[in-house]
Amino acid sequence: MKDFNLRKKIFQIIKILIGLLLLFLSFRSIDWGLFAKALFSASPIFISLAVLSVTLSLGLKLWRWHLLLENFKVKIPFSRLVTSYFLGQAANILLVLRAGELVRIGWAHQAKEQDLVEITGSIAIEKYLDLLMFVLSMLVVSTALPEIVQDYIGTYQTMAIVASLGFVFAVLLGPWVWKKLFAGRVWKGWMGKIADRLDLFINASNWLRHPEKVGLLIIWSTIIWIVMGMTNWLLFNSLKLSLGWQAAGLVLIFVYIGVLPALMPGNIGPFTYFAQLALLPFAVELSSAVAFAVLLYVIVNLPPLLIAGVMMLAPKYKNNVSSKLLI
Repeated sequence: MKDFNLRKKIFQIIKILIGLLLLFLSFRSIDWGLFAKALFSASPIFISLAVLSVTLSLGLKLWRWHLLLENFKVKIPFSRLVTSYFLGQAANILLVLRAGELVRIGWAHQAKEQDLVEITGSIAIEKYLDLLMFVLSMLVVSTALPEIVQDYIGTYQTMAIVASLGFVFAVLLGPWVWKKLFAGRVWKGWMGKIADRLDLFINASNWLRHPEKVGLLIIWSTIIWIVMGMTNWLLFNSLKLSLGWQAAGLVLIFVYIGVLPALMPGNIGPFTYFAQLALLPFAVELSSAVAFAVLLYVIVNLPPLLIAGVMMLAPKYKNNVSSKLLI
């Protein structure tokens, strides 16, 4: 156990060092004068619109999670839903591990309800939908990119498509496999409790076989990713960068890849490095690309942190947060 904990700590240190290296690489070659000029000349109007776009995307994501929970027939008070979501967002931003989903599950779970598996399943499907949008974004954007960039993202396309096929296989054949091999067997002790919960979860997941419900979530996810791309486009305009949807989409793809491993608290190194890297194929001057990456990092991460902070400071939520932490 001690060896495992030591290896875990070493692994975390290596991840943080990689994140710091990416942060160093992001800023090492820029002209600080041009960088400051780009930041201070950014249009306040377009930055404000970009912030509104980020807020809108957060609201759409929250509502998508609400729809997922409804499909699983899980009823959570809206105030609890909002708190769970934004505390999870804040944890993902601030912690080294991507523990935000655990925070969201723990806060959303209601002690008197057997909803833990369904809440976990709703978040897993949410992540799959974003993975699907990631794949579609790569397919759309890659047609307008230089060949070297297409080669770079081709590996991620293959991995994401394989994961998508695995999910479809689980949805279509999972209930049949469970019924044939596991359902109806007599389980004892904690194995029986797990089997009962999985049986209820599989029955609650039958909505995944309804194309209209799945299609609505795919449409909702498409709108979310379009809004996120619009955020990038608005920020381009704030910095007077003449870039279109290809660049906005590539920023989405690269940032998604960069922050996925959660290399360091705040992910500032991976975020800024991959965001500015996405603009280099479009011949954007490095200082302007880094200025874009820094502004994007701030406007993407600040709203959920502020909302979570306000909730934790509010008396009705502060007591609840404290009690959760004590538990």
